[in-house]
Amino acid sequence: MVQASERFRELVAGRPWRRRRRAILAGVLITVLVLVAAGVTAIFLPALQVQSITVEGAGYVAEQEVREATSARADGSMLLLATGAIAEDVSAIPGVESAEVERIWPDGVRVRITEAAPVGLLTKADGTTAVVDAGGQELPPAAGEGASLVPLVVAGGSADPEGAAAAMTDVMAGMPEPLRGAVQEVTASSQSDVTVVLSLEDGGTKTVVWGDARDAELKAEVVQALLGQPGTVIDVSSPVAPVTR
Repeated sequence: MVQASERFRELVAGRPWRRRRRAILAGVLITVLVLVAAGVTAIFLPALQVQSITVEGAGYVAEQEVREATSARADGSMLLLATGAIAEDVSAIPGVESAEVERIWPDGVRVRITEAAPVGLLTKADGTTAVVDAGGQELPPAAGEGASLVPLVVAGGSADPEGAAAAMTDVMAGMPEPLRGAVQEVTASSQSDVTVVLSLEDGGTKTVVWGDARDAELKAEVVQALLGQPGTVIDVSSPVAPVTR
């Protein structure tokens, strides 16, 4: 039998493993507090505040516009820099196809942009013009300087000028490069009556009734197969039943 006094003394004193556990927990807590304090201190260190923004890849896109989009979120500590959010903001600038943002320690930010390639000069129904990329997005006017742009013309009196413009850019985007390089002009009055004028190696031209933007790959294959056939017009609006005349 264990004396009651000894049992009480054992309960009060506790076992060694309990004392060790309390010591470990206390040590972990102190370590966490030290790390948090160090992190908070580092966030406010003057040496780690963003001081410079470097922009690379800007041609026709205004570098200042990229800086402004970056600085809206890059006005604090390097440790809190939201590189993903900054990249999204910069990518929303007309003409920027993609953007990459990285920290340059201890106090710099580097933004690399890839500009969208201009492919056409869109003439709208009201006579105004806009430089567009292969996806139909309007680009800054400077994008067209020195570029070889395909005229994209919305026919006068079009009942759906926006649809016609979108169809033409979709056709250009879906057209393979060898054929796209021969495009001399694209016209449309609606989404379903796109017409393409191709320049030939002998100096002549051939008109392609393209129709809508669907089946671009098949239509391109049919056009290339029929380019050498007699006639001045190739109708691939129905690519499974093409017509030449």
